[in-house]
Amino acid sequence: MKTIIRLILFIFLAFSALQVSAQGKWHFEFGLGASLNTGNVNNCNVSNNASINRNDSLVALDAHYKFLYSALIHKDNVARKWEESNFEINGGVKLDLYQYGKYSPFLACEMLANKYKGYDLKMSGLFGMKYRIYARPSVCDYSISAAFVYDWCDYTDATVLPNNNYRVSIRPKFTQKIAENLTLSSITFYQPSVLGFGDYIINSVIKLQTRVTRMLFLDFSFTYEYRSRVPAENYKKHDVLSEISLRIKI
Repeated sequence: MKTIIRLILFIFLAFSALQVSAQGKWHFEFGLGASLNTGNVNNCNVSNNASINRNDSLVALDAHYKFLYSALIHKDNVARKWEESNFEINGGVKLDLYQYGKYSPFLACEMLANKYKGYDLKMSGLFGMKYRIYARPSVCDYSISAAFVYDWCDYTDATVLPNNNYRVSIRPKFTQKIAENLTLSSITFYQPSVLGFGDYIINSVIKLQTRVTRMLFLDFSFTYEYRSRVPAENYKKHDVLSEISLRIKI
């Protein structure tokens, strides 16, 4: 049943992305890639991601999803059947107001499903304010934001962690063009719980984007996640994801 729910969530996110992309004045991105995991999952994945976004001087709307999957045959498996070794769906929707201004309020909703990290389903809602430190169109953009986050979790195992949590999120971000067809970006989230600052999450993504053609991009990314408190002792506190993917932007 839980696998069915995860598949339904993935199909819903993918279908929503395709529906919105059919409307005018929207930009659609679709990517396929492979990734290497260490931490709670140690293997290679295939990945798929897509996003739709629309930006204007008043409102910016972004919807996205990402799907990771891998399977392997264990050496002690007599039947030689493929067994799932990783399955993750994450996605979200974000709305920014006055995104090109010095100050930009935003709202967002995010979801995550990955039993290998201890989450059958995690839903987050957040609102906050972004401050643009420095920006030059098509060259660089440096900003920092602060937000209040509400988390609801359905954990895979029995746990002493609360199903409902409240966090503060601090997020520095930058995008910097370093060559004609080469862009470096970084985004980091530090999210301590207001119920106890010993409970915090750090998530950092560094990405190198190479423009191959007008519509085709080759991306290299490195993601590090640290959770100071995990659902059970059998989970590790850190996860590392190294990924390479081809992305089409329309």
